[in-house]
Amino acid sequence: MRFECFATTIMGLEDVAARECREIIGVEAMPDIGKIFFKASEDDIIRLNLASRTIHRVFVLLSRSKAEVLDDVYRAARSVDYTEFIGADQAFAVKGERHSKDKPFTSMDMAAVVGRAVIESFRERTGVRLKVNLDNPDVQLYCLIRDSELLIGLDTTGKSLHRRYYRVYHHRAALQPSIAASMLMLSGWRREEALLDPMCGGGTIPIEAALMALKIPPGARRLSNLALNKLKFIDGERIREIADELEAEADLEFRPRIIGSDASLKSIRGAIANAEAAGVLNAIKLVVGDVLKLGEWLDERPSHIIMNPPYGIRMGVRRIEEFYQKVCASIRSAAPDARVTAIVSKPMIFGRALESAGYVIESRRQIMYGRLNAFIVMATPG
Repeated sequence: MRFECFATTIMGLEDVAARECREIIGVEAMPDIGKIFFKASEDDIIRLNLASRTIHRVFVLLSRSKAEVLDDVYRAARSVDYTEFIGADQAFAVKGERHSKDKPFTSMDMAAVVGRAVIESFRERTGVRLKVNLDNPDVQLYCLIRDSELLIGLDTTGKSLHRRYYRVYHHRAALQPSIAASMLMLSGWRREEALLDPMCGGGTIPIEAALMALKIPPGARRLSNLALNKLKFIDGERIREIADELEAEADLEFRPRIIGSDASLKSIRGAIANAEAAGVLNAIKLVVGDVLKLGEWLDERPSHIIMNPPYGIRMGVRRIEEFYQKVCASIRSAAPDARVTAIVSKPMIFGRALESAGYVIESRRQIMYGRLNAFIVMATPG
């Protein structure tokens, strides 16, 4: 059986998630705002949860309609047959998100109305009144309204997939792993090529690169935490079988040329702890090194430099334009042929620094990083 589905991702990276969806399960996905739509089988849903690097949550789409007032929300939710997805002995909860300020109701209002509609719909069909458990539900439903479009979905993931299994050290400016993976995909880096992150912090970019190079499925490493395990229409044996298949495809003997460096010994120790927890410590070289002195210690010229430089005062950098100028000049001198991919909050300032170092900017891509407007800038040597 194939289900209508959607998956959430970072706003601005929907096309990357759609491409990855096609690569993992072989179906075309339609990018939307912060999400993608596609059709998937039970096995596809499992595989996406276990293997995706750019998707946050995978949902079965139960309803897609127009809604202006709460009565519209209620009617849409009331019309769904939930008996295929929720067992009579299971508890459920509803999470609501309203991305339309003009609507005369809150996210909590919407969630409450959908919850009532679910209970009434299920009782009408089975005679059973479903239990609600807001803290630890067996089934988590999700309703989202943007402009006038209402989506009601069933969460097959639970805790977002961007919360990787390996984070034992939390750097104060850690990059979200799904963004790091997307940057790696956008950069065109291949696992045979040398890669450097010269300001790696807790090691997210090098670790994500190593997971990709070794073909390790990140979701399969946190299998017990997935919502899939509680869903009545998902075969628990298939979850384990597909996880075993994906793990068998991992190439743990491959040795990529991935370097992560940082001027902070504390950060490098944290990166080592994270890489060890990820099972990729042997695939990464992590060193203490100043990005402004790359030429003094870098012993291999990378073909790609992928980084998340400091955004400004919050990270102790007061003269950010001068700092970016020095960083770009150091990189160009030590790795003159490397392509640069960076995520920054000030793309024009960083772009000027790149151009002054002799780079040609290929693209600037705006994304929403939490509530922050950030930009992925890509450049090649001129």
